[in-house]
Amino acid sequence: MPDSSKTGALLVADIGSVTTKVGLVDSVNGEFRYVSAGIAATTAAPPEMDILTGVRDAIRQIEARTERQLLTDDQQLIVPERSSAQGVDAFVAITSAPQPLRVAIVGLSRELSVTSAVRAINRTHAIVEATFALDETGGRWIPLTVPPNPDGGQTAATTVLQDPLVLAAEALARARPDVIVLVGGIDGGATTALYDLANLVAVIVGSREESARPIVIFAGNSAARAQIANRIAQVTPLRSVDNVRPTVEQENLAPLQRELEALYDEKKVKWLPGLNGLTNWTSAPIIPSSLAFQNVVRYLARRFGLSVLGADIGGGATTVVTARGDTTTRAMHASLGIGHHLRNLIDQAGVKQLMDWLPIELSPDEAQTGWLNQSLRPRALPTTRQDAYLAQAAARVALATAARDVSVEGLDLIVLTGGAFTSNSNLGALALLALDALQPRGVFSLALDPFGLAPAFGGIAYVNPEAAASVIERDGFTTLGTVIAPLSNNREGQIDARVQITPPSGGVINLEVQHGSLELVPLLPGQKAMIEVRPTGGVELPHAKRGIFKAEVAGGALGLIIDARGRPIGLPSDPEKRRTKVQEWFWDVGGEVAYG
Repeated sequence: MPDSSKTGALLVADIGSVTTKVGLVDSVNGEFRYVSAGIAATTAAPPEMDILTGVRDAIRQIEARTERQLLTDDQQLIVPERSSAQGVDAFVAITSAPQPLRVAIVGLSRELSVTSAVRAINRTHAIVEATFALDETGGRWIPLTVPPNPDGGQTAATTVLQDPLVLAAEALARARPDVIVLVGGIDGGATTALYDLANLVAVIVGSREESARPIVIFAGNSAARAQIANRIAQVTPLRSVDNVRPTVEQENLAPLQRELEALYDEKKVKWLPGLNGLTNWTSAPIIPSSLAFQNVVRYLARRFGLSVLGADIGGGATTVVTARGDTTTRAMHASLGIGHHLRNLIDQAGVKQLMDWLPIELSPDEAQTGWLNQSLRPRALPTTRQDAYLAQAAARVALATAARDVSVEGLDLIVLTGGAFTSNSNLGALALLALDALQPRGVFSLALDPFGLAPAFGGIAYVNPEAAASVIERDGFTTLGTVIAPLSNNREGQIDARVQITPPSGGVINLEVQHGSLELVPLLPGQKAMIEVRPTGGVELPHAKRGIFKAEVAGGALGLIIDARGRPIGLPSDPEKRRTKVQEWFWDVGGEVAYG
């Protein structure tokens, strides 16, 4: 690892599932700043099958823009930096390109151990392909209807009884997981049923060719570890971690999450085509993009003493990170993306939920066709108004789904990054996307990563913490503005609050904010203003004292945003009225989404 005190220029690459972005960071007037970037298609899939191809394509764009040579004639990175300002002193890479781990869960209780395992897996680079909970069968044989077979002389359907363990074995075999997670029992509890499940898993795994057998992670009753090992370790590698549900009331998700992340690195990241060539350039281990983004959110929270939520909506996954004091949580949904995994979003949320956020009239078939086309061509930018609205609706629902179990109480700052935010130049539409999906309340700031490189800047911290801090603070995000979002049970049109805004220059602005409205008040980036908010009866605004909230707030690219639509945001049940209302909100924040 290079000496950070002597590190000059750095290159940082974010190799995503759809695109590869490379940024150049260098010292400018004694401070590390973002200088330039290049973006290219990720080349992990055929025909290239070499991620270095996409990285080099992006680097060549930087060379053309800066007139600075970074690659040798044989396309190798120039390291260290030369006196003639050629090359760089360090190269750092993060990635979200590998496909997530496919996981099957086998457990005793659907409501306890299996649910905890699902929650743990949904915060890692893994997706749940199949689950089996023994308590759902009750030990009973399950009736199955067999359709008639005319060739065999059967003219009517018949009912047969099937062993639930056989059905489980068939389901798990069809899923063909990379990993089987075996859970169940509280620590110190009974073990007999766990041994039966271990036998089932051993049979399923042993039926596959040795090279295709999944790894088994046991995260159940610790008292059963030795016997579980005797049954499973003979046929496939077994890893044991602390129980995900050590007591009925307590969850312990972190050990299983760490093991899955380690497996993701071993089985997916390290097998990226072209990785060996890339590691010859790198100054630090290649880490998952979600971990690098978590570092950024945690840094912002600690540096400024804030409660921060970060959202990253990518082509393959959606990640939501919160940092409050010393507590950081990450919800990483590897199957919720707006690119290749868009079909998964449709399956999970349903077409109707996505269509609720469209301001234009489309049939369900037309809308679904548009989203499926988007999943087949994830790098294509919207070229029509319809495509732009479809992309915006998909991103809304992806973020809302990923943040379903995330607390949005008491936030000071929300930061946004990912393909959903870098391919759309309409800042008002992007702010609306976040407000609709997360529905935060109170008074907070909203910021956007304009280059899509904020997670990658977090990776710089491994070689030069000073450079990472400087770039994240100065170049990582564009402040959209301060948001005021009160809680209200009023009817539309009633007054929610009276707001007085005293800008640094000019006259005082007085507003009566009606329930159901969105207001933008001009306040330039860097400008500050005193605000005084007087909520009406039945309207709540956190930290208001004696019915009045006073504070100094900062402006941004959009200014001051007052979101008086209430929480949860209500959508009209009538389709035409709903479309009209969604369109009004787009106009309120600055017009149409960008396309073409």
